[in-house]
Amino acid sequence: MLSITQAERIVHEWPPARLHVVYDDQCELCRRCRHWLSTEPTFVELRFLASSEPEVSQRYGNLAWFNLELMVVDDYGRAWIGPQAFIMCLWATRRWRPMSYRLKGTAFAPLAERFFHTLSANRSVVSGMLGQHRCETGSCGGTS
Repeated sequence: MLSITQAERIVHEWPPARLHVVYDDQCELCRRCRHWLSTEPTFVELRFLASSEPEVSQRYGNLAWFNLELMVVDDYGRAWIGPQAFIMCLWATRRWRPMSYRLKGTAFAPLAERFFHTLSANRSVVSGMLGQHRCETGSCGGTS
């Protein structure tokens, strides 16, 4: 059970001011999703961290899902993994926040989770269908 001071701290730390999005930069689908998310206006700052970077591996490599699932971590160390991380990414955006609440609700949560797990399990196939697209300058001019 949380003490009053712990509970107060959690309340005062919410909502987070910044989220660290740890993604697989070797996956074409993940890179495209990262690019899309980086172009969306957000309520909170998003920092994109490629899982192949040594400092990212040092920082988050001890988490069981590192390099297996999308991860979102806030400055207080709270982590969201897989479908919940996807929903947190939507929650951070101005355009998609209302959808994040719907997907978290009892009616759509199981569907959102199945969709995310199916997509995640087949991301190499999806990436292969997308082909390789690199934005060396970090600005693709709105193309995907």
